[in-house]
Amino acid sequence: MRLFLASDIHGSAGKLKSALGRESYDLIVLAGDLSNGSLKDVRRILRRAKEFGSVVFVPGNMDPPPLLEVEEVEGCPNLHGRVRTIEMRFGGLGGGNISPFSTPIELDEDEMREVLSKLGGLDVLVSHAPPHDTKLDVIRSGAHVGSKALREYVEREQPLLCVCGHIHESPGVDRIGRTVLVNAGPMMRGRYAVIEVRGDEVIPSLKILD
Repeated sequence: MRLFLASDIHGSAGKLKSALGRESYDLIVLAGDLSNGSLKDVRRILRRAKEFGSVVFVPGNMDPPPLLEVEEVEGCPNLHGRVRTIEMRFGGLGGGNISPFSTPIELDEDEMREVLSKLGGLDVLVSHAPPHDTKLDVIRSGAHVGSKALREYVEREQPLLCVCGHIHESPGVDRIGRTVLVNAGPMMRGRYAVIEVRGDEVIPSLKILD
């Protein structure tokens, strides 16, 4: 299965459309921050993405909080706290962990643990926030600011793949045990990823628009 991964779109529908139009994939995965707080923008981004294929998503910390409660938007499944089987088992965790910025959707570590406890074992975990203490959660100061609850889940359940975004300055690939971790980087700056899953093999490729 071939996945197109984008995160931190922040309303940049044109860049998303350009990236989607240049790749081939079986499923579009949007890992949060579709907007800067506007439900209208969320709907616009999902409609635009759906023109190119099937879409799943989680809300990010900058998306409107009511998104946490809805099962789908514009016909696109919301994976936050939910599991969907699309050849593989996908589940999700939306929002960001607690930050100094008081953004619209922030969950403390116990709240994240509660959401993750609903998912059980997965093949692909879609999270906006990255796991703590990886290459994917490092801010400019050098501090690791990812979720400890998410890391605990990955260490325990060992999904094949965990995709995320949120930390714009840390696009990359890492691993916890057998789990491949991918932060695609911000789509608003032209960054995205294409990930091939062949059985137990995960082959990620980070991309950037010219």
